[in-house]
Amino acid sequence: MAPRIAHVDDDSDIREAVERILCKDGYEVDSYLSMQDFINSLQDETDPPDLAILDVMVESMDSGLTTYAHIHKRFPKKQTIFLTSLGDMIRPYFEDGSHEWVCIMEKPVEPVSLLATINERLRVR
Repeated sequence: MAPRIAHVDDDSDIREAVERILCKDGYEVDSYLSMQDFINSLQDETDPPDLAILDVMVESMDSGLTTYAHIHKRFPKKQTIFLTSLGDMIRPYFEDGSHEWVCIMEKPVEPVSLLATINERLRVR
């Protein structure tokens, strides 16, 4: 069974590009326009995605961080990649040790780098 990745971004071009890259590499991708759509998809706790890719600024300046806090309470070690133009500026929002399950990548990201990071993150889960 292919690993399933949830991706949330309000930019349709980025959503489509990431989905193409990941599907071509054999991943199953669930794309979401809003953080709320993604949160709603997690109602079935028996089948969460293997990894989440979140933008920080979707509906508001910090919706990605708020969504991460919500996910982290329910799935404490869920691998999460923040794909954001803010880069490491968001690192202070995370607790010590979070580097084990949170990765920050700055947009634009090269497909090879994204795939390598996803593969590494899925290996450690």
